[in-house]
Amino acid sequence: MLIHGFEASGYYRPGRPEGSDALFYEAAGIPVGVLDGDQNWLVSIGWQKICIDFIAPPAERINCLLSEFRVQKFLKDDDYLSYCCPCGLAEVAIPIMLNEKAVGFFFLGQFLNEPADQDFFRRQAIAHGYNINEYLDALALVPVVSKERIDHLMSFFIRFFNLLTRLGAENRQRRIAERESRKAKQQLESRVEERTRELNRALHEVSDLAAQLSKSLQDVELLAVTDRLTETYNRRKFDEVVVYEHQRAQHGQVPFSLIMFDIDHFKKVNDRFGHSVGDQVLYQLVRLVKSLIRQGDLLIRWGGEEFLILLPATELEESGHFAERIRQKVENESFGEVDSITISWVLRSYAPKIRQMI
Repeated sequence: MLIHGFEASGYYRPGRPEGSDALFYEAAGIPVGVLDGDQNWLVSIGWQKICIDFIAPPAERINCLLSEFRVQKFLKDDDYLSYCCPCGLAEVAIPIMLNEKAVGFFFLGQFLNEPADQDFFRRQAIAHGYNINEYLDALALVPVVSKERIDHLMSFFIRFFNLLTRLGAENRQRRIAERESRKAKQQLESRVEERTRELNRALHEVSDLAAQLSKSLQDVELLAVTDRLTETYNRRKFDEVVVYEHQRAQHGQVPFSLIMFDIDHFKKVNDRFGHSVGDQVLYQLVRLVKSLIRQGDLLIRWGGEEFLILLPATELEESGHFAERIRQKVENESFGEVDSITISWVLRSYAPKIRQMI
């Protein structure tokens, strides 16, 4: 069987083996072979002359095939097989198992357990037409190894290959675990990246919604204190600001003034030109007064054609000059179809020294 494998693979190393293959040969001291599960020889060294020169030729290959058949048959059930090939040489075989499946076979072969039966091999040479003397000379080179020695070797190799297969299985499981771990890590990282992107998108959306809400609240607050027609502040805004200015004047001894004015005979404007034109007059008047007041001054539509101007940090005399300036500007302004209008004003100032309105 070993020779069949050797002949089929064409792999033979005469003489002393070298390299990694020498491990098995040095350990056993007799021919060894390792066959994988596909019947390919991985190691085949130390073949005996009797097999190479006599048994290997094609005419005698049937003997080796019979030997191989026996190995395949018995190793299906047994862990360790010792047998003689049909040519009379002893062989031993061990299956190499992985996950309860034979992935290969290890062989020791081409030896005798006791001195050769010269008559048996002489009759064999005659039967096959070999040169008897040459055949017996080759037979004399076959090593004689006791069964005890073979048992010891096989015990060693069984443990050796069990260790190899166990390590191989562990290594395989480790590679599978590492591969699954990498896959799980990649999947986790992918999910984390996706969740991060989703979270960032959600945060951006929340930020945008917060900004929109803030602007909406500001717009609502502004609308609540704004006169819709003239787009200036209304009485609600005045109520908020006058309290603040009053407290500031009391604590900081800072005066403030109020200019109250209305349009003279505004009812006649509405009656003659209509309320639409009257509304345009009010809107234009507000634009004009806003162009005259200072930053920090507050223009309030009190109602109808009546307005207030709150002047922080402004005393009575200064407020009077300012009110008169506004009156003159309005009188000189052209208001479209109405042409011109006039206003009348009254002034009030809070003087903190005497703590009363003048």
